[in-house]
Amino acid sequence: MLVGASREFLLIMGLGLIVAGLTTYVIIGILSVVHVRDKHPALRAELGANIAAPRMIGWFLRARYRAAGDAALDAIALPGCIGVWSILAGILCVIVSKGMGYV
Repeated sequence: MLVGASREFLLIMGLGLIVAGLTTYVIIGILSVVHVRDKHPALRAELGANIAAPRMIGWFLRARYRAAGDAALDAIALPGCIGVWSILAGILCVIVSKGMGYV
């Protein structure tokens, strides 16, 4: 009984993390792209203008926005970084939940 409740909790928590992280990433990703377009043209050439590009997701995952030395970009991009990490945490929770179903 406890395993079933834990499995359901992990599944619901994982799905919640994925949705919250995705929402955060989409909103903050657009804001970050606009800021980079306006203030950092060299960085824009490196990242592109697509928030779904693996380069952009990796940029948030590794917190590479800090290398620009722009405090405003740091403030804008930090929630995006947290959003991407919450997506990964949510995916991990769903995988663990699915694994618990096989046990």
